[in-house]
Amino acid sequence: MTTYRDGNSLDIPVLVSLDKQLFPYSPWSNGQYREEISAPTRRFIVALDDALNIIGYAGVFAPGGAEADILTVGVVPEHRGQGIARTLMASITEWAISQGSIAMMLEVKTDNLAAISLYESLGYSELNTRKDYFGSGLDALVMRKELP
Repeated sequence: MTTYRDGNSLDIPVLVSLDKQLFPYSPWSNGQYREEISAPTRRFIVALDDALNIIGYAGVFAPGGAEADILTVGVVPEHRGQGIARTLMASITEWAISQGSIAMMLEVKTDNLAAISLYESLGYSELNTRKDYFGSGLDALVMRKELP
C-alpha cells in the first residue's frame, strides 16, 4: 500500500538519485533540492512503498494570489499506472489552492504521452511549446489549469 507524506531535507539524497534516473536530461542537484524543499512557498510530497522507500514525488511553487508552478512530478517505472502521480498531483493542487493560487502551470516533455494524458484528465490544457526547454532538441509542452 502506498502512503504519502511531506518531503523534507532528509529525502534530498534519494530525490537527487531518482531525478538522475527519471530525468537524466535535466536532473536537479543536491543544492537545487535543498533550496526548493526548505522554501515556505514550496511544498514537496513523497510517495512511499510498504518498505518506506520513496517511489514517487512531486513539488509545487505557490506564491499565493498568482499561478502555482509544478516543479517536478516523478514515479519510478515499476510503480507507474497505480494512481500515484494522480494522488501526488491532487495533494500539491490542494495545497496550492490553500495558498490562494489561481491556476496551476507545468512543463512536460512533448513525447511524455502518459504524463500529458494524465494532466489532460486532470483538466490541464495545452498553452504552447517551449523549444529546447529540457535541453537541445527536448521541447516542453506548457500546460495550465484554472483553479476554483
